[in-house]
Amino acid sequence: MSQNAYTLEFSPTTAATETRRNPATTLICAVSYALAVSVSDSWPALLLASILPAVILAKRFPLHALAKLNLLNAVMILTLALTWPEFSGGLVMGTVIALRVNMICVVFMSMVYPLGTGGIYEALCVLGMPEKMRVLIILTLRGIFTMHERFETALISVRLRAPNLKGMMKLRVFASVTASVLVQSALRSENVMRAVKCRGGFGGFSQYRHEGFNSRDVLFMAGFMVYASCVALLNYA
Repeated sequence: MSQNAYTLEFSPTTAATETRRNPATTLICAVSYALAVSVSDSWPALLLASILPAVILAKRFPLHALAKLNLLNAVMILTLALTWPEFSGGLVMGTVIALRVNMICVVFMSMVYPLGTGGIYEALCVLGMPEKMRVLIILTLRGIFTMHERFETALISVRLRAPNLKGMMKLRVFASVTASVLVQSALRSENVMRAVKCRGGFGGFSQYRHEGFNSRDVLFMAGFMVYASCVALLNYA
């Protein structure tokens, strides 16, 4: 972000530009894969869809990043199994959902997350997203990351100051920390909105625009679309 008080400008030097790939290409491919996986419920389709995450995992993907996600998946699977008409049916459905979530998470963490704020903004520019919508999406992403950082900082502070919290007191402290983070995030959002208005509204932003898609981007997207289409079609084979 530039130091100019009247502009919000993102540097074109992102992970996507270093690999000479249009960020919009990466975003389109990741979203198309996620849509194909979301509608897949047959094991052949899921097996084909798992090829891409398996290749990504083979390239030293940090498995610890999926630990918390799979903890929530375990709770979800147990809940479905206990509330489904048949225990086995709920167990299978929960496993399928957990598998989908893991595959989509791996792909997005390896493809979309490295783009950073600048890459995502550039992709939205190339895709013709309205200016106001682009800025709102970026500000929302910044707000989410800021709230996550504050929450992690507050929890670390609690662990250091009161490592032996137990029972009801632990729940009270957790509720207090959550409320404090939400209030601080709300105040920050209001300050950001005031800053936007003081800088001339959304018309006061200047953006970096990418030149567009090249032949390499088109070929990459075409191959990815074929792969996603095969995954979706296997559900009806």
